[in-house]
Amino acid sequence: MKGDLYGDQYVLLRDLDPSDGGGNGEAVLDTFNTEAQPVLVGVDPANPDDPFPIYFEEDAEGDYELPALMLPFVQEVELDRANVARAPASVMAHALEEALGKVETADEITTDTAGRIMYSTDGGATFATIDSPLENLALYQHLMTTSGGSAGAWPDVTDTWEQPFLDLLGGNMTDPDWDPSALLGAAWSKEGKITLDALLYENTTLGVNVADSATGEVDYFDFSDPAGELYDYDRQATYENVWLRWIVIEGDDPKFAYGNVYDAVFDEQPWQDEMLVIVPGATPEEDTFDAVPALLSGVNDFAQAADDTRAVIEFIHARSAEEIDFADIPVEDAALVL
Repeated sequence: MKGDLYGDQYVLLRDLDPSDGGGNGEAVLDTFNTEAQPVLVGVDPANPDDPFPIYFEEDAEGDYELPALMLPFVQEVELDRANVARAPASVMAHALEEALGKVETADEITTDTAGRIMYSTDGGATFATIDSPLENLALYQHLMTTSGGSAGAWPDVTDTWEQPFLDLLGGNMTDPDWDPSALLGAAWSKEGKITLDALLYENTTLGVNVADSATGEVDYFDFSDPAGELYDYDRQATYENVWLRWIVIEGDDPKFAYGNVYDAVFDEQPWQDEMLVIVPGATPEEDTFDAVPALLSGVNDFAQAADDTRAVIEFIHARSAEEIDFADIPVEDAALVL
């Protein structure tokens, strides 16, 4: 009656190689130094760009625990506003009813700059945005879960979607025009960050990943299969042709600035599609991590797509930005942003 017990949420070494049937973010187990224990990704605050593995150790009673000296370097995963996923099912059900009501009674739906759903009830003359974090989270859970008691897969999960959501996908299901990652980004705290671990813990709480409380085993939603990615994300392709106008202050005077989202929000920086692998040292204490390409795993693409949505929403709110057509940029400014 009191619900399941949630354990500590740490940043773990994750499997992003689908060639052996995994690759969807499953925890990599340390079977060499201990006995099937997860490996934590440790970080020294004085050197945050150089993570290192932290292993569980067996104590006198045969249990496994983290070494006390390593605790200051453990990274805990904070879900912030997304912790509402642990609310009673009735809360999520009510939010879903509200959100679906808006979509089902609309005569037209589209998406805003960040991918949030916009709906019209007057033939497209005006649009309202579903911007409630709880409603976005409820829609995300609705679209990403199945009724069969096991985790789903992309894009098979879309088979049960309502038509308005299917209409947003476009023709390429590996790289869709729109997908539920935008809903998760809209549900998150604007100043937070949706990391791979945060996505996976949230998915387990929501039932997108299906956990067995008795065994502790998790069936992960499939974004990849042994052949490679089922879902792909390209930040530059998504945002380089989406144009914004926002307000800047020069001296005491406000003025408009212009640019595409890829430049304005992300400074034209592509995201690094990478995973960590262990480089063995002479002893476990000397083991290190190396970052290698993770081009065959789709779950990290999905997590980044969600966090990019969050970043775009934050930019829009902080700078009163709005999407415009490139043709609406004054000639003198258009020359500068091209």
